[in-house]
Amino acid sequence: MLKPLWLMLLTPPLIAGCISTSTNRPAPAELRPLIDTIGQRLDIANDVALSKFYSGKPVQDSDRERQVIANAEAQASLYKLDQDDVRQFMTAQIEANKTVQYARIEQWHANGKAPGQPNAGLMTAIRTRLDHLQPLMMERFVAFQPWRNDSDCQGWVSGEIEHTTTDATMAKALQQATETLCMAQAKN
Repeated sequence: MLKPLWLMLLTPPLIAGCISTSTNRPAPAELRPLIDTIGQRLDIANDVALSKFYSGKPVQDSDRERQVIANAEAQASLYKLDQDDVRQFMTAQIEANKTVQYARIEQWHANGKAPGQPNAGLMTAIRTRLDHLQPLMMERFVAFQPWRNDSDCQGWVSGEIEHTTTDATMAKALQQATETLCMAQAKN
């Protein structure tokens, strides 16, 4: 039996509306700069991957990860943040960064080449850029604190990610990097 035409035309938009992560309330102004800074940090992962592709170094660098997290935790009180929140936030950044590195290296191996040979000072430049971004990211994380418990938080974050990139790897990494931003359950 055929469904009435109006029902077939109306069903997809209704279903899409039910599963949408967006919210009717606009995201707070403090979210966009935080997502932008997280995105800048993830962009650096492309250079890290390039360096590791040519050097043969593994993506996993547990000692460096522990150092980055410890440094961030040591500065938590400077930003009036809880050390556990900072640890979770920075761990999410590191895991997201590795997602980008693994994906790019896999892509380059599949293609048989990377975009180009990195220059000798690439790792120093990477560390300098990361060191510059760290305080900015923490300041923006602090600015977003009042909205972390809002029931619309996850919808706001998802909406910002959708508007930030069309690159599937970067979108996945942004989702990982922001998974600890919201503490409240999303509205149903």
